[in-house]
Amino acid sequence: MRLTHILCSLDVMKVKKRTEYYNKLRREDLLEDNEEEDRIIKRLEKKLGMRNRSKEKSKRPLWIEQYGFDYLLDFEEELRSNKTEVSPLDTLAKLPRKKKKKTQDIYGQKIQETTEEQQICSVTAEEGVPTHEDMSGGSPSKSKLSVPLSEGSERTPNLRRSIRSWLNRLSESTMPRVITELTNIFHGNPRALVCSLLVEEACILLESTPVSNLSGGGWLQQDLAVCLACIHVNLHTKLEHDNLICCLCKRLVDQLLSKDKTVGVNESSLGSFAVFLCYLNRFEVLSHSLVFDIMRELLNQNGLERLKAVHLMCIANGIYLRKANLVSSQELIKTATGMLTECSRDQVDRICELEGIIRRLSEKHSKEECVSRSVHLRKMMKIWTSASLPQDFCLSMGLEDLRSSDSVGRLWVVGPAVSAPNPPASMAASTELSPEMEAAATRLGLRTAPKRHLFSVLTSTPGGPDSTASALLKACSQTPFGGGTSASSAREREAVHIIMHCLMAEEPYNRFYPRVLGGLLNCHRRFSMMIKCAFWDVLKKSDLSVNAKANAGRALGLLSVVYDFPLTVLKNFDFGDASEGNTMFLRCALIEMCTTDYQKALTKVQQLSCYTRLSGNCCIFIRKHFSNEEDANIRASLLRLASDMRDL
Repeated sequence: MRLTHILCSLDVMKVKKRTEYYNKLRREDLLEDNEEEDRIIKRLEKKLGMRNRSKEKSKRPLWIEQYGFDYLLDFEEELRSNKTEVSPLDTLAKLPRKKKKKTQDIYGQKIQETTEEQQICSVTAEEGVPTHEDMSGGSPSKSKLSVPLSEGSERTPNLRRSIRSWLNRLSESTMPRVITELTNIFHGNPRALVCSLLVEEACILLESTPVSNLSGGGWLQQDLAVCLACIHVNLHTKLEHDNLICCLCKRLVDQLLSKDKTVGVNESSLGSFAVFLCYLNRFEVLSHSLVFDIMRELLNQNGLERLKAVHLMCIANGIYLRKANLVSSQELIKTATGMLTECSRDQVDRICELEGIIRRLSEKHSKEECVSRSVHLRKMMKIWTSASLPQDFCLSMGLEDLRSSDSVGRLWVVGPAVSAPNPPASMAASTELSPEMEAAATRLGLRTAPKRHLFSVLTSTPGGPDSTASALLKACSQTPFGGGTSASSAREREAVHIIMHCLMAEEPYNRFYPRVLGGLLNCHRRFSMMIKCAFWDVLKKSDLSVNAKANAGRALGLLSVVYDFPLTVLKNFDFGDASEGNTMFLRCALIEMCTTDYQKALTKVQQLSCYTRLSGNCCIFIRKHFSNEEDANIRASLLRLASDMRDL
């Protein structure tokens, strides 16, 4: 019995092995047949040309299908399908139709089509173009020409759709691709148009996502801030567009502090805008002076929603604002304490918000999740931008700079001095100049009292450049015109502006004025950005004389070698401009650098290696303009410098 059972089990095992072997052979045969069929199909497709046919593109954008919004567009397709089709035989006896212009909405879908004749009629009705009856009558009428739609108007919906699509996908995991794609949009399109659309979409996104004390400090505002900061850094390193953050802040502040309800934001969105500005300051693309000015302005408006917005700003960035400027933080605490004493017992919400502001500005450490996450995102910025942020990259501007009508467009540039509406009587005595200095101030265009006051300090201070720089700093901080921190910084920029005017107007070249600028650099590094902007203004002005640009170039060379001024200010130099003044600027700057030690000049030139195009253009400029230099020492030094720059 046992033997029979063993034999049966052996037979079963043999049958299983045979079955497995048969299945294996059968599988191999089927795979070979499938591969042979695929080869035959490919050969026939190639012979018939079926592979060369282009695939039909989807009429719907891919992101609508991915996010599940395609069902919203089915209603429009049903309406279009109900249209009756006309037979081609019916059109033989009719006049030819007018060409129809296809228009699309922001989702890429076709909307109502209008003929060219209807479009012209609508344009004439809106623009006030006179009709045949008006032209035949005797009454005169003002006519306007109808302008056809340009390519920019057709491009705007597509740009808006793509920008909105990438902003809707914003998260930490998709941050690198979103930053790259939004940066690439600036390359092939008008930069001003892309900048305005990006700012508008960012404002819409911020307005639609309010922030509260229970929302974790605004994670979307944090992601949007770090995304736009990285885009700003990428554009800055690629020498393409530098005023993205500036235009964004101008739009946000106009809506945040506007008293007009048609222009301002909703009460529930105040916190979203305020927290977003705080995160821009946290990621070091915006100065803390503007944040303090906004907080002070919101506190002075004395509204409950304004107090909530200030409290949210303190939660998001309170400890870093305290580290940045302890004096301004204590002033805000003092203001909030005074408002707290005026509150009655019934105003519980106001008391809670004011106590929260005082507590957040007084603490040195924070355990909020948004604060720790901002530290993490700040470290990730170096990875997402593949570059290290320069120390003077932060735009130093205050609320007065944004509100000044004369500085709209480039808000951090050297601008007009802030003057009080009713200056005191002591100002006239402090700004009295001799007739000779009066004529010089008039020739330089210094018409206001603050400018003449700084000019008198510059020209009448005894001692060397360092004492003059100290006197200018004291005049900017203790001027009789009044004003706060923003007014003082505006006067400092005005002082730099006046010094640049003087050094360009001197004949012959006077090294005193560049050394005064160097004295300001030694006092504080915040003057580095102001002097950079002053040189950029010189480069952009085409109506300056050759002597003025040559003096500015010599000043740049002296500042870079003696006072360690960054030579990357040349990133805005137009190498395609072959005018005499533009060429003389860079020529004099390079000659001034070569008058010192060669190793020091080489060290300064190494700063240009981070900008590949700038370094290459400088080498080409040196070989082109100094190959036939009369001075043998300058020629040898600069040509050697160009060869060493190529090896960097």
